[in-house]
Amino acid sequence: MIDHLRGRLAGGGKDFVVLECAGIGFRARVSDATRKDLPPDGDSCILRTHLHFREGGADLYGFSTDTEREIFLATIGVSGVGPKSAMAMLSVLGVPGVLAACAREDTAAFTRVPGVGKKLAQRIALELPDRLKKVSVDFAPLGGEPAELPTAPEAQASEALAALGFPRAQAQLAVATVRREKGADLPADLLIRESLRRLSEGR
Repeated sequence: MIDHLRGRLAGGGKDFVVLECAGIGFRARVSDATRKDLPPDGDSCILRTHLHFREGGADLYGFSTDTEREIFLATIGVSGVGPKSAMAMLSVLGVPGVLAACAREDTAAFTRVPGVGKKLAQRIALELPDRLKKVSVDFAPLGGEPAELPTAPEAQASEALAALGFPRAQAQLAVATVRREKGADLPADLLIRESLRRLSEGR
C-alpha cells in the first residue's frame, strides 16, 4: 500500500493533481482543500495517499494532512458512502466543517454534499463520529465544546489568510479563535485584520 508520495507537483485539474516521483507521474484525486493547500506547480511536496481498489481498476486519493485522510477512510467505512462522495464531503465542508458537523451530529450539514440524501446524511451523522473516535480524531478541539460550522465571513477570512501564505489549518484556527473572542457578528475584513495580527505575533 502506498502511504505517501514525495515529489514535484506537475499540474492537475479541479479535482486531481499529478505528482512526479523519480520520473513517474502519479495522478491522485484530491479535495478542494488539499488542492489549495499544495504549493505551485513545479515545487516539491508530500502527499498522503490511499489506494482504493474497485472493479476494473484502482484509484489513488491524495491528502494534504493525516487528519483529512483519516476522515476520508472513516467516511468510506459508512455503509452507502463511496470514495467520490467522501471526497465531495471534504470539498464542500472541509475538515473543520466535517468535524463540526460530527460534534453536533448535524444531519443538515451533510445534506449539502452532492449525492447525499437525508437518510444517508442521518447515517453519516450517526456513524462517523464513532468511527473518528476509534482513530483518535478529535472533533471537539476547542475546550471540548462542539465546534460551530464556519460562517461565510469566517470562511472568507480563512481563504484570505491562506492566500497570504499561512497554513490553512493555522489560519482557520486563528479566525475561529478571534470569532469566539470578539463575537460571531464580525465582518470578514475585521476577522482578517485581527487574525493576521494574531498570526504575525506568533511567527
